[in-house]
Amino acid sequence: MALDMEEQDQEENLKNLWSKYKNIAFIAIGIFLCFYIAATFISNKKNKANELASQLYQEVLMEKIDNLEQIKVKTDLVKKDHINTPYAGRASLHLGQLYAKTGDYDKSIPELSWAGENATELSIQSLAHYALAYMYIAKKDAPKAKLAAEAIATPGYIGLKSDLLGDIALMDGDHEAARSFFNQALDFYKNKSELAQVIQTKLDAIGQ
Repeated sequence: MALDMEEQDQEENLKNLWSKYKNIAFIAIGIFLCFYIAATFISNKKNKANELASQLYQEVLMEKIDNLEQIKVKTDLVKKDHINTPYAGRASLHLGQLYAKTGDYDKSIPELSWAGENATELSIQSLAHYALAYMYIAKKDAPKAKLAAEAIATPGYIGLKSDLLGDIALMDGDHEAARSFFNQALDFYKNKSELAQVIQTKLDAIGQ
């Protein structure tokens, strides 16, 4: 009986951790996306073939979250007419994130899936797969979450991928696998980021 109570307390702690840190996924995506766009915006803007797509994408970014219908219209236009530009994948990823923030996972998933499959930039594909995995975690679909996580291919996102796979293992009740993935993520970050602190907290909760 004492062991059962201990296990229940541990599971409750894990649920609390997930509730507290689930937004880290979207914070991480936002940070990586901002840096990535800043690094590529100037060079892409000089390409005349991308100018119209760039303009539409900027309009997508400028729209407020309470105007999702208009954002959807403009995103679909970028995807339809400019699929071979970087902005199609970026716009779809952005819209998917907005749907996720409003709690509409059923609309978020198709946008994130499209970005993961069609974005011309590997980094955008990986960010889309990362966000998609957390949508499936929220829907308690571990197999699909794992497939999305395993599709993350950008070397710089290995830490995020390992942390994500740890969360999925926890959802499956596999604490040994979760511990292994979290330690891999911690090794990647080498305790030099806020994410490392979050990962350490998860490790502490399940016992290192």
